[in-house]
Amino acid sequence: MQGTSPALRPVRDRYSGWLLTGLFLVAAVLLFLAIYVSLPANQHFFALILIGIVALLLSLGSYLAESFSRDPTAQRSLAWGFFGMGFAVLLLTVGLGPTYGVLGVVAQLWSLLIIVVVLIVAVALIAWRGRAVRATQNQQVARAAWQGEPARSAFSYSAANSPSVPEVPPPPSSSGTPPPPRSP
Repeated sequence: MQGTSPALRPVRDRYSGWLLTGLFLVAAVLLFLAIYVSLPANQHFFALILIGIVALLLSLGSYLAESFSRDPTAQRSLAWGFFGMGFAVLLLTVGLGPTYGVLGVVAQLWSLLIIVVVLIVAVALIAWRGRAVRATQNQQVARAAWQGEPARSAFSYSAANSPSVPEVPPPPSSSGTPPPPRSP
């Protein structure tokens, strides 16, 4: 963009995405604290379950927000952070459920099974998406190689194939019989 005026050059803002990510993270922490504090002390088990579910929803929202950004590094970081936090909080809370006196062993095992199945589905979807991203990157490599080739001129193509260019006769065959005539 050497020939454009300074007013028409794109502005490169390196900090607004990270600043917005930081503010979103502060809002998430305040939301988690509000959930934990708003429930009474004997309901902290359910507050932690709710925090884990909200973290997974925020992870999904951050993942979907990646599509709105040219450089989704900040959104991807938030998505992975909330993903890990959500499953860690859920697994630890349910795993420690009997110590809260809320869950029995059977309810704890069923809850853990449900969380692990959801985790398996999430990991399978992440692997599927990763494979699709790699396929797109491979297509971009082929596209970049194609775009790197010199452009073919329509003039040179039409000049090479015009009827005014005399045909060069093929060399005579070794059998001594002339080749069949070409049709125009």
